[in-house]
This record gives sequence, structure tokens and C-alpha cells, in this order.
Amino acid sequence: MKRTIRGLAPVLAAAAAGTGLLSGAPAQAAPAHSAAVLEVKSATWGQLHVGDCEQDNGTIVIRSDGTGDWSATTLTFQTHSGDVWHSSFDFKTTAGTQLFSAGTFDSPRMNDGNPPPRYPWGKHFTFDASLFSAVNIFKTIQHSSC
Repeated sequence: MKRTIRGLAPVLAAAAAGTGLLSGAPAQAAPAHSAAVLEVKSATWGQLHVGDCEQDNGTIVIRSDGTGDWSATTLTFQTHSGDVWHSSFDFKTTAGTQLFSAGTFDSPRMNDGNPPPRYPWGKHFTFDASLFSAVNIFKTIQHSSC
């Protein structure tokens, strides 16, 4: 089963439930001797379901130096054969123009249980740093399947 999750709508719904978080605040990640400021944009999806699988607190982070990280916790409710959560992302401008994609990122193989074990995981990626300022993080689309 495949599901496309738009960045803003689920986040607004999650925020109404008290679980969503979006930010675009700069972070002081540069060494003290450097005057450069590393800017950061991030989006967090609360709880998503695809088939028998669940993703909790999936967070995508991009930085002005052209690096990014994806992290999430996933689980499955009904499998003994090892489900895998797959996520990829489309980054867009405010006008909705596609800038770049990241992924597909795959979770560890998951098995169910009572309660189902939770599988925290993450992936690092790079992109063209010159595109950072054009990204509207609120327009990020997550494509997921399990």
C-alpha cells in the first residue's frame, strides 16, 4: 500500500491534537571562531498509518550547508515476515515548484508483537545547498509505503 502525505495538512491536524511541530529557525551550529550561521528548516509528522504499519514523529531536517537528516520510529501490527517502512520526500517552493527529492529511506525489518516493538531509525542525506533558501518546508511531501 502506498500513501502520499502532504507536509502541512497532517501537521496542522497533528498540531490541533498537540503533536505537530514545524520550525524554520536558524541554529547556531557554526564553530565559535566562525561568523557563519547554519540555518535549519524542519518538519515533523505525528502518527501516520500505511497498511499494518505505523510511523511516529517522523522528522525531516535540512540545513543551509546542504545536509539533511530523516528520523522516525516505526512499528508493525501484523507481520512475522519483516515489514519495511519506505519514505521519500519532495521539497518544493512556496509556489509548489519541485526543487529536489530525497530518499527512498527504508526502516529496519520490523516484526509484530504484543505490544509491537518500536524501531527508531534515521538516514543522512545531502542536496544542493544553493536550493536551501527556496525550500518552503511547509510544502514538503512525504511519500510512504510499507
